[in-house]
Amino acid sequence: MSIFAKKPEWEQRVMADVGTAPVVVAKGNGYGIAEAIQLLRGLPADPSNDLVVRVVGATLASVDVRLHDIIEDATRRQKATHERIAAVHAQIAELERQLEGQRREVAGLEADLKETTTVKERLQHAEKTSALAAGRAGPRPAPAPVVSTSDGLRGEQTPVPQVTPRPE
Repeated sequence: MSIFAKKPEWEQRVMADVGTAPVVVAKGNGYGIAEAIQLLRGLPADPSNDLVVRVVGATLASVDVRLHDIIEDATRRQKATHERIAAVHAQIAELERQLEGQRREVAGLEADLKETTTVKERLQHAEKTSALAAGRAGPRPAPAPVVSTSDGLRGEQTPVPQVTPRPE
């Protein structure tokens, strides 16, 4: 195969998915599980997975990368991931407790609002009823105003005509 020959179709798809061909980095440069995952993602899906793993293992061994080191790194990554999952679950549980507290507060506020609204409506009804009752009984006569004389002394009380409001 020449350098300028067309690449096989599966290789073109891999390159499109990954972006670039996976690069093998020697052990001294920190080759771990993350790089192994990236490498295996870049390979075509093969029903004979054992063959792919053996070829990858042999290739890595040829550049002095031990599978045992990658497996240990995978174990560390699994442990860290489990710990992070547990921490996130704990955060979720705390948020759910806070949410439940907020729901209880809203329920209490809604009950208070309902009670306040009911009492307000009853008081408005009572005020309206008493105003109507006062209107049917007739207006109370207002006391007669006192008329002053020009000298500032009290003179005779002269009744002032009163206007009676009409019942509504």
